[in-house]
Amino acid sequence: MSTRALPAHPRITDDPEVCQAYAADVSGLSRTPEAVARPESEQEVSDILRLCSDRGMGVTPQGLRSSTTGASVPARGIALSLERMNRVLEIDPERQIAVAEPGVVTAEFKRRVGEAGLFFPPDPTSEEECTLGGNVACNASGSRTYRYGPTRDYVRALRVVMADGTAIDVRRIGANKNAAGYFGFQNPIDLWIGSEGTLGVVTQVELDLRPHPPGSFGALAFFSDWRQAIRFVMAADASRRRGELEPRCLEFFDRHALEIIRPEAGGLRIADGAGAAIFFEEEVAPEDAAGAMERWHRAIEAAGGLADETVIAQSQAEQSELRRLRHAVPSRMNERGASAVEKGGRRVSTDFAVPLVNLPVVMEDAYRIMEELFDGFTVAYGHVGNGHPHFNLLAEDRWVLEQAEVAARQMARRAIALGGTLAAEHGIGKLKVPFYRELYPDWLYSGMRALKQTLDPKGILSPGNLFP
Repeated sequence: MSTRALPAHPRITDDPEVCQAYAADVSGLSRTPEAVARPESEQEVSDILRLCSDRGMGVTPQGLRSSTTGASVPARGIALSLERMNRVLEIDPERQIAVAEPGVVTAEFKRRVGEAGLFFPPDPTSEEECTLGGNVACNASGSRTYRYGPTRDYVRALRVVMADGTAIDVRRIGANKNAAGYFGFQNPIDLWIGSEGTLGVVTQVELDLRPHPPGSFGALAFFSDWRQAIRFVMAADASRRRGELEPRCLEFFDRHALEIIRPEAGGLRIADGAGAAIFFEEEVAPEDAAGAMERWHRAIEAAGGLADETVIAQSQAEQSELRRLRHAVPSRMNERGASAVEKGGRRVSTDFAVPLVNLPVVMEDAYRIMEELFDGFTVAYGHVGNGHPHFNLLAEDRWVLEQAEVAARQMARRAIALGGTLAAEHGIGKLKVPFYRELYPDWLYSGMRALKQTLDPKGILSPGNLFP
């Protein structure tokens, strides 16, 4: 129950059970909001923000709370759930665009545009449990970012409600050339993509789509250890640049990741001698699939992999099964992390990325750091084609959590030193604020804070995200 007067609005409630339901995300962080607002229209979002602005009350937008960084956990004030704003407003096959509200579940949106013969490439692993608004908020990506790029590349226009309740339109500049002003501000729409709810609340998204691919297949190739698997990735990327292979993703599983998926593999056989695996997909017409598979078989053999053990998925059902196994790794780690919260632990997940040329070095360093600093269970998987592995450290209690956080911070620092970033797709949220500051020089960090102050002078939007 709130200890102060709440804004009077029919969509706002301080019912304790409702508030508790919106208190946490998958990061392991939890804080019960003073109230929960569940608007059903942009006008209601505008009214709620205006009322909260008048009171200086914090507002944290939420989708389905799949954030791994605590971004959707309210540090203070109210939780603004956008899950009821879940309509697909338009799908235009001729112009290859779609318009939707922020609460649309990403996987459902992809199914809807697929029925119209179109394709939305971004594929966050949690696409069945995340929303388009959340994808915009953290510039989500996924496995196919290797070929297609992240959410940002597909956002044409946004409707945004500002901190004072004012609604604005922002649209990507359509001209091929633009020399007006500072580059970072020439397309102001980019300021909101990845801003984690700190600059405004997105109420409508217009997205570019693509024609649906003529066909595709997926495969899981096995290797003796992680080093051999990474060498294969480097070779496959070089082959792509030469036009010999055309992967749309290159995804990594280490030995512990394979242990997680083996009991769930069903009829898909996980090779007994495998110490690592690479999942890849290629878009190809059915009549050309056999030739493409043969090229991949030769590439796996050349890398010393267990080529004859490769699992090939051609039908949609088989490909969905492989992707289900890919999702099982973070899903099971989320479950184990949640069970550790009661003892003060949680899952600690890295999100660093480096230029692909530095991937072997950062992987060596990451495994060494874990061996030296962390005693608990670890698993590595993720988007190595983009130089973006995820290392998950399971901290069973608060003492082991300290080790995990130190190890994760050291990995991020090493990635930054190698020309990379500490957050490639999940954002900063609240968990990474302490070392987010290390990523940027003073002048740039101060500039971002000044922008936040300009657009949100009372500091009510997503307090605690990005900045302390």
